[in-house]
Amino acid sequence: MRIAVVGAYGAGKTTLITAATARLGLPAAHGTPMRDPAGSRPKPLEQTTEPELIQLVVRRHAERLLAEAAHPEGFLSDGSLLHEWIYATVRLAVGLHPGSDEDPQFVTADPESPYRSVLDHLGREFVQRAVTAYDAFVHLPVEFPLSDDPPPISEHFRTLSDRLLLKTLHDTGVPLHTATGPLTSRLQTLSTLCTVER
Repeated sequence: MRIAVVGAYGAGKTTLITAATARLGLPAAHGTPMRDPAGSRPKPLEQTTEPELIQLVVRRHAERLLAEAAHPEGFLSDGSLLHEWIYATVRLAVGLHPGSDEDPQFVTADPESPYRSVLDHLGREFVQRAVTAYDAFVHLPVEFPLSDDPPPISEHFRTLSDRLLLKTLHDTGVPLHTATGPLTSRLQTLSTLCTVER
């Protein structure tokens, strides 16, 4: 089983996967944290330039590919091959702390920006890879407030990220399951899925 556990920042992906690996006997595949762009002075993620952000997306995407390929028998992926692309697309479209407008339909790359156009085309490649990389996606909706102080992103940024993620997955038609509630409920949903799929 190759399962991607997806959701916005702080949705509980790592917590669920940590609990599930021992119970299900599947290894975890993680992407490394977004780090300083190669060849640049170390800086906070929110201060990276547009080309540096794209560089980070490509690097972490490659690292995630390698992490998942190390477990051909199956794995639980903390995020997915779409994860960094979703973050960067929302970041370039609306900024790190967007306003409180609650009714944008979805986020898309602006074709007038060369960086956003590049990111849009990378996204098409990443989506195609993701469709074949996983047997199923398990989505964790935003149910808990950010606990970071100060939070690295706004709640609205999380909402936009989740909305773009779900739209992208629905458009592909891949198997998508939702796990809600406390950890025990989410773990049961994931366990049931693995039992059925096997």
